[in-house]
Amino acid sequence: MIFQIFASATWGGGEQFVADLSRRLLADGRKVVLVARRSRAIAEHTADIGAPLCRLPLKGIPDWVSALQLARLLVRYRPETVHVHHFKDAFTVLYARGLARLFGVRPRIVLTRHLVRPGKGGWLHRWMYRRLDRVAFVSELARREFFSSGPALDRSRTVVIPNSSPAARTEGEAPDLRAVYGIASDVPVLVFCGRLAPEKGCDVLLRACARMGEGRRFALFFAGAAADEEYLAALRAQSVALPDGMRVEFLGFVRQVGALLAQADICVQPSVVAEAGSLTVIEAMQAGCAAVASDNGSQPEYVEAGRTGLLVPPGDEAALAEALTRLMDDASLRRAMGEAARRRFDEEFSYERFYAKYLALYDE
Repeated sequence: MIFQIFASATWGGGEQFVADLSRRLLADGRKVVLVARRSRAIAEHTADIGAPLCRLPLKGIPDWVSALQLARLLVRYRPETVHVHHFKDAFTVLYARGLARLFGVRPRIVLTRHLVRPGKGGWLHRWMYRRLDRVAFVSELARREFFSSGPALDRSRTVVIPNSSPAARTEGEAPDLRAVYGIASDVPVLVFCGRLAPEKGCDVLLRACARMGEGRRFALFFAGAAADEEYLAALRAQSVALPDGMRVEFLGFVRQVGALLAQADICVQPSVVAEAGSLTVIEAMQAGCAAVASDNGSQPEYVEAGRTGLLVPPGDEAALAEALTRLMDDASLRRAMGEAARRRFDEEFSYERFYAKYLALYDE
């Protein structure tokens, strides 16, 4: 049995990571228990996984209430592995394991680092680092940045496991964009997937579109929930001001992002902050879709510039406009890039490879 512990109250790439992995484990005959904070979004998105969902406060450190409740769950279910997805929750897990040991329960603790941040070096963190069995980073960038501050974590107990996406993400149902919105076959379809927030560069993307000028025809779809209504209103205002021929639609949250990207001509990922492991870029590769992404964060680890997509400096709307124009004007180039991206996904980033690496951590 494997516990999956994640404290977020909202749904994003990290939570999708947990959901996909849990489904795969269950399909493989493994037992899974989900442990999360009380959240309507988490409850809704995990309802069809088929694993028990246990709610704890998970307030960070110190959180002795959660530690005591988690210890009771460990004694009840007796898992072999606890997979935790936030460093702050690792403290709670370690406290709980210390209590559960009194009852003969000592699960292995695996932590996945989903962020790009330097590691902390205080005495409490040093205590925690010594007791984690393994730490997985979702990109080389995430591991390099973590160790840049010299934290006292044994590097030999770390591993890089790039993000991936299961086949079901592209095989599911999604709205037929061209049919539903009346998009002609010769009009390029651009798709942005992710939370609509300033750090994701949504406003930068719309300013890049404005730079293309009159006469440019394309349809741009934003798939994702908005960070707040004020930012969404600002994006809508930007889109209304674009020249005729540039159509922008806001789809809201879409569960089957991969099926949506399979319809796209270009996936756009203009993040202005360093992404630890861009799930959207991975899903674009899986869908055989050429990507235009920022060259910060982990994107260069996935996108081979000039072969599977194009990379531009973050926040550079002129460079973004140029890259998008280049692919929109060259259908054969974007098809070739999409095909190369799909081959690279199959060879290096397939979900089976990803899953096998996590099983190795669980079963060591």
